[in-house]
Amino acid sequence: MVQYFDNCATTRVDDDVLQIINKYQSELYFNPSSLNKYSLEVAKGISDARSTVARALGASSPMEIVFVSGGTEADNLALLSTSKRKNCNVVVGGVEHSAVYNTALRLKNSGVEVRFCPATRDGHTLAEDVAALVDENTSLVAVMHVNNETGAVNDIKAIVSAVKSVNRNTLVFSDGVQAVGKIDVNVTGLGVDMYSVSGHKIHASKGTGCLYVKRHVNLNPLINGGGQESNLRSGTEYVAGIVSFACALEKAVAGVAEHTKQFEKYKQIIAEKLQEIPMCKVNCVENVSPAIMSIAFAKIKSEVLMHMLEGDDVVVGMGSACSSKNKHSRILSAISLEKDYLEGVIRVSFSKYNTEDEVRNLADKLVKNVALLRQTMGVKF
Repeated sequence: MVQYFDNCATTRVDDDVLQIINKYQSELYFNPSSLNKYSLEVAKGISDARSTVARALGASSPMEIVFVSGGTEADNLALLSTSKRKNCNVVVGGVEHSAVYNTALRLKNSGVEVRFCPATRDGHTLAEDVAALVDENTSLVAVMHVNNETGAVNDIKAIVSAVKSVNRNTLVFSDGVQAVGKIDVNVTGLGVDMYSVSGHKIHASKGTGCLYVKRHVNLNPLINGGGQESNLRSGTEYVAGIVSFACALEKAVAGVAEHTKQFEKYKQIIAEKLQEIPMCKVNCVENVSPAIMSIAFAKIKSEVLMHMLEGDDVVVGMGSACSSKNKHSRILSAISLEKDYLEGVIRVSFSKYNTEDEVRNLADKLVKNVALLRQTMGVKF
């Protein structure tokens, strides 16, 4: 049986989430924009889901929730749909997910000045560094809540406060895809203007997610049509996905405290075993998500190690699955990881379905396979 530790890439869908999807696909399949009584029942399902998501994220109103197809669309909507004044600039974290980073490059190519904020050596983006790039012409700041490769948790509340102290009109957006369901999140408390969430990272289906948009923030739609989602995301709603996403999100948020304790224990088990491996380091150990562990091994190639672990039916990640075709991780390069370690990074990410026995097996297999790989390559220390 496969032991899966790549939950940052995607997660197994919960059984009760699948039941909701099946129900709305086979029984309550009606178009929520139609006026028959069955469609009105389906429309109510969307409304109830919006309220559930708003409560789970700490939004002040259900109307602050815009349902989209996932984190990438939410990120694009946040960056591309905000009003850009002539001669404005945008500040973006230097280690953002490719959905934000590449969209920022698109803005740059269209003539918007984009200022990338450098990260610390463990992948954090600091409030003072962000604020130093903000001026009277800054229309938007985008900094992720949890880094998808290192697990570094940014102090978004402090970043919002620092940005607004320089320019109160600057909008602040945070990619919360790897944060929600892993750490405590309250969007109102954070003070953000926009915040993105993806369903398939929290045991919902792929193709689901939302963008939190604070009241009075004006966005222009990327998709035009019938005016669904407050005219921000036209098209017939994926009702099964929306309702099941709300269920998964509610469960994920409720389980944060329990799973944090569980995941911290898992990390300790692996960390103790890693002491048997020379030239090995954990990339981020402070202010880090309990669900993510980025481990670097000197003088090996992570892709080879990943496939060796697959031979033991153990699955880990190498970084962002959305940019896996790149030879080197942009994020690991940005945090100045030493050359000997750069090609030997794996990402272990946990879910509630992982067990302690699986984690101990993973730790044992890491020791065995790293030693075997180095021996095969003739690596000596």
